[in-house]
Amino acid sequence: MTNDNEQKERILSAAKNLFSRFGLEKTTMEDIAKAAGKGKSSLYYYFKSKEEVYAEVIRKEIAGLKTTIRKAIEEEDDPYNKFTKFVVTRLNYLNEKADQYTTIKDEYLKHYQFIQNLTADYSDWEISTIKDIIEYGRDRGLFLVTDSEAISRAIFFALKGLEYPWTTNLTRIELEKSVYVLVDILLKGISK
Repeated sequence: MTNDNEQKERILSAAKNLFSRFGLEKTTMEDIAKAAGKGKSSLYYYFKSKEEVYAEVIRKEIAGLKTTIRKAIEEEDDPYNKFTKFVVTRLNYLNEKADQYTTIKDEYLKHYQFIQNLTADYSDWEISTIKDIIEYGRDRGLFLVTDSEAISRAIFFALKGLEYPWTTNLTRIELEKSVYVLVDILLKGISK
């Protein structure tokens, strides 16, 4: 007999596939239970609602994104390259997920607040990561920075504002070209 964690993972995997194809609104607990090979009542043992299942799927995606970003920036020594890797990796991951979750483009704004609530901790992590890169560049004498917190927040909000149009309207090549232009503009503003 499989343990609770394996059962939960099986449910989340089935739910992820359904959410990616049909979205949050059109996916039911019954759909998830059927796809996971479970009875609907046994699904409620693990999750109270489809929103709770969706939230867990999003948390797992965020954990994957963090791991991907950490790996990418750890490979770089130069602060410019670290920041570029941060932005490119982040947007490529989001672009890939937007392609995977075909319905996310249609539902993004409808569920914006729900998704924002789920990703608040991740946003704090991103701001902290940007701040670390900025301070790393400052400590190496490349960036002229007096308030790394304010600069990190400003950069974060600039990236956030472009997130939806970038991940839904641009090809991967256009996306990367835009990222390099943005990084150049942002970092030249704080360079010595």
